[in-house]
Amino acid sequence: MSAPTQAAVIQPKMPYLGARLRAIYEWIESAQAIQSYQEIWDCCCDHGYLGIKILAQELCEQVYFVDQARHLIDDLQQRLKVYPADRYQAFTADAGQLQLAPDKRPLIIIAGIGGELSIDIIHQILHNHQGHSLDFLFCPTTTQFDLREYLAEKPFELQHETMVTEKGRDYEIICARWNSPQPHPQPVSKTGEHWDLNDAVHHRYLSKLIRHYQRRTLGENAREARRVLTIYQTLWQQLDTAS
Repeated sequence: MSAPTQAAVIQPKMPYLGARLRAIYEWIESAQAIQSYQEIWDCCCDHGYLGIKILAQELCEQVYFVDQARHLIDDLQQRLKVYPADRYQAFTADAGQLQLAPDKRPLIIIAGIGGELSIDIIHQILHNHQGHSLDFLFCPTTTQFDLREYLAEKPFELQHETMVTEKGRDYEIICARWNSPQPHPQPVSKTGEHWDLNDAVHHRYLSKLIRHYQRRTLGENAREARRVLTIYQTLWQQLDTAS
C-alpha cells in the first residue's frame, strides 16, 4: 500500500485588481527594493483588494486595513483568516487617527476618495506624528488640484507620479514624502510634471480638467475656479509650445 499523501494546500484566490489598483501595486512592488517599507496602511480600503494582494505577496512585515464602514471591515476580516494573523490587522477607524510606530518605516495609501477628504486625513496624521518621516501614496477620485496644492505648499517631497485610465476615467497617482531628510527635496507640482500632449490620454485628461474649471467659473467660488483654470491653461500653453 502506498504511503498517504498530504492534502494539497489550497491557496486563497487573489482578488482582481483593476488598472488603478494594479498600477499602485506595481509601484509598491518595485519601490520595496529601495524603500523597504515595514508597514503598509491601506486606508479607506473598501473591499481590501489592494492590501490583500500586498499581504499575499509578502511585500512588507505588516499590512493594516482601515475603513470607517464597519460592515466592510467585518467582511474583510472573514476573508483574511486564510493569512497568518500576525501579518495583518483590520479595523474600523478614522484614517486620520492612525497610530504609527516611530521605529517602523510606513507607507500610507489613501486612494478611492476625493482630494479634499485626503487633505483632512493627512492634516490629522501629520498633527499626531510630528517629526516623523512618512511616505504617502495618493490616488484621488476628485479635486486632484486641491490635494496637489496642499502637498506643494507643505511642502512634501515628490517620490513618484503617473497617470492611469480605468473604465474611461483618468486617475493621478502621487507618492510623496513628508519630512524628507534630503537637503533639496523635489517638490510636488500643483499640476503634475508627467504630461505629454502627444499622448492621447494626457491630451484628453488635461482638456477635461480645463473644461471642468471653465464650467465652475459659472457657479459658486467662481474666483477660485478662475485661478485654477488659469494655472491649467498656462500649463497647456507651455506643453503645446514644447511639443
